[in-house]
Amino acid sequence: MITLYDMKRFPFFLMTIFTFLSCYAQECPSEWVKYTYGGYFYDIQSDNNNRRHAEVDFKNNLVNSARASLAKQIKMSVKDMAQMNKTAIDGRTSITYSSNTSFSTDLNMKLVETKSMYSPSTGEGYAIAYIDKDAAKNYYTNELTVVRNKITNSIELADSYIEGGFKKKAELELNKSLKLFDSVDESLFWLNIFGAGQSEINDWQLNFNQAEQNVKRQLADLKHATVIYLSCNADLFGKTYPTLQNELKGKLAAKGCSFTDYPQNADWVITVNCSAREHSNVKAGNSNAFFTYIDAAISIDKTISSQRIYEDEVSVKGSHTFGYQEAAKAGYKDITKELSKIINITIDQ
Repeated sequence: MITLYDMKRFPFFLMTIFTFLSCYAQECPSEWVKYTYGGYFYDIQSDNNNRRHAEVDFKNNLVNSARASLAKQIKMSVKDMAQMNKTAIDGRTSITYSSNTSFSTDLNMKLVETKSMYSPSTGEGYAIAYIDKDAAKNYYTNELTVVRNKITNSIELADSYIEGGFKKKAELELNKSLKLFDSVDESLFWLNIFGAGQSEINDWQLNFNQAEQNVKRQLADLKHATVIYLSCNADLFGKTYPTLQNELKGKLAAKGCSFTDYPQNADWVITVNCSAREHSNVKAGNSNAFFTYIDAAISIDKTISSQRIYEDEVSVKGSHTFGYQEAAKAGYKDITKELSKIINITIDQ
């Protein structure tokens, strides 16, 4: 006989007896009692094969019914957890949990294990669908570890790009790593659902928050980090044409580049020498068409490695009906586009 004193002394034994009786009330096979403890999400279905379905079909129907009921149970847990955290003091936590009420359970249903039993003599069948909470926590811990390692590797790669003078590549790599943070909140949410301790979740959150701040800070630093020394000489039939340099600077500034007056302080030294030359004058009825060529020599040097990365000559034809000078200005507009394209492709490598 079990006394009240025995129950107080042996709470685990009491819980086992209660769980067994609960399971028995559901007509649960005794070997499944362990799945009804607090370490599992579970659902049990039972039925009698009165319609004489094939055993395989009958058991499959019970399993599918158990899985569907378990999915509803998890969805309810998600909704309850999200509702509880709407009033959390931590602003980030509040936003995270209240926005995750629509999390899909599809991924978690991949963690479901099922078992079924059938008695041909009585026609009675049972099915259980369950998720081991510890196994689920390990799954999401591994997911977070993989994401953290990818972010760490991405940051290290970006640092090496910066050291090598490839700041644009570093920026692209950091932007790629920033997208990895999108999956963190959901994994942390599921860790909470499956019973991870708050201190563990807080440690993960702090780790990712610091990493994200680091990435954003580096991106902010890189926004105007590409420093250029631009030496641009443009001749318009004996006169200086400063518009070319101004337009090239404007296009580069729009990309986030900054400029220096000292070549030794630049990441890239770009030298452009242009001149205009008359080509032809074609009469068509009462009007004339004037044609010119703009010839440009361009070189691009990478300061950190003292390398000449690009060197070439480009010619563009310009035309206008008002004379050679206007035709040359039209040519300068077109050659600005060509030079910008060359510079962008080179410094983005």
